[in-house]
Amino acid sequence: MAHHHDHSPGSPRPIRDLTVAAGANTVLLVVQVVGAIAFGSIALLADSIHQGSDVVSLFLAVGIAAVVARPPSGRFTFGFRRADALGGLLHCVLLLAGAVWIVIEAIRRFDGDHEVEGLGVVVLALVGLAVNGFSARWLHMGHGHSLNVEGAVLHLAADAAGSLVVLIGGVLVLTTGADWVDPAASLVVTVLIVWSALRLGATSLRVLMDAVPEGVDMVGLRTLMLDDPLVTDAHHLHVRTLDGDTVSLTAHVQVDTEDLHEAQVVTERLSIALGERGIDHVTLQAECHPCEGEDC
Repeated sequence: MAHHHDHSPGSPRPIRDLTVAAGANTVLLVVQVVGAIAFGSIALLADSIHQGSDVVSLFLAVGIAAVVARPPSGRFTFGFRRADALGGLLHCVLLLAGAVWIVIEAIRRFDGDHEVEGLGVVVLALVGLAVNGFSARWLHMGHGHSLNVEGAVLHLAADAAGSLVVLIGGVLVLTTGADWVDPAASLVVTVLIVWSALRLGATSLRVLMDAVPEGVDMVGLRTLMLDDPLVTDAHHLHVRTLDGDTVSLTAHVQVDTEDLHEAQVVTERLSIALGERGIDHVTLQAECHPCEGEDC
């Protein structure tokens, strides 16, 4: 049996940068909520809910970095990487609940009885666009290879797009006096929220259900093992990820040798080759007899 772990040093988790971005977005969230109530803008309130999801995701990213860093224990032998997927699933549910509330409130606002202060909406939308756009670009430029940060960047970018939609709606309210534009803009923001939530939820479910990670070619991996001159069969091949980042593979390989040392050389050779294909953790069991079970 051979084990292979990718021990190459990764970039340190950007705790400080994430905390700063979370703090800035928390201040923006408070300002947006107060402004939405003061200016009577349901679109701005909708964007505030999306903004709140970004604040939660940023602080969650900080917390995940601390939880995932904890070493495996006697009870949690795989460590705590699944905390990422569990948090993402909960986040998805909260986002969808918020989206339902926005739709109900927006429909109610189409009656025309609610006045919107267009200038205030425009100013706050500009602030939101600046804060989210800068935070997204800053995190991406400093930590572009961190999948944890990439998720936060996607949230921030989506919220920047939401602020842009609110900005356009505020300008239209100012220039045309049509207050119905504001709830219409909120529905556009809701589409962004639902899209982000479903994407996040689908990714979290795939991780929790041990689905093969996207981009992994199972046929190609099996072919790679069978191409070894001493490998006659490969079965019980399983690939999963614990956190959406680190890819783990387990398999049984039938080797054309009864020499233990030579079998170990084969599995180590395969582990290195699989590692070059992006598999971070490889566990191979060498066998010298054909598999005869029903699931072989």
